Amino acid sequence: MDRRSLGLTVAVTAVLGGLAGCQSSPDRSEVQGVAVSFVTAVQAKQGQAACALLTPNAKESVSGATDVPCQTAIVNVDEHGDQVHSVQVWGDAAQVQLGSDTVFLRRLSVGWQVRAAGCQSQPKAAYKCDVDG
Repeated sequence: MDRRSLGLTVAVTAVLGGLAGCQSSPDRSEVQGVAVSFVTAVQAKQGQAACALLTPNAKESVSGATDVPCQTAIVNVDEHGDQVHSVQVWGDAAQVQLGSDTVFLRRLSVGWQVRAAGCQSQPKAAYKCDVDG
């Protein structure tokens, strides 16, 4: 590779890297906002608001095998995080660590929604979540 080709490669990489940074920043902000809104709604016992932020599968998992509506069941999820420690976004999936909890999100056609919540990491195993859809 000659010097001119190397310079062009570096320039293209810098531009693409800059574009990727611009795209991920709004996603990170939106993901964080949805996760914080969800946790805040659960802590305030605002079941309808919390359920509105869940994916369809997560709504089903909250009610489980019972006939308890989502807005009644979701307020029993033990969410106790308010300080965001980290936000990670991978395409249409994301993870937010708040307090001692972890919330997983999925980007759907309507925007980012909570897929799993009340999650605690397990030694040598996957996360254990109160809500998992």
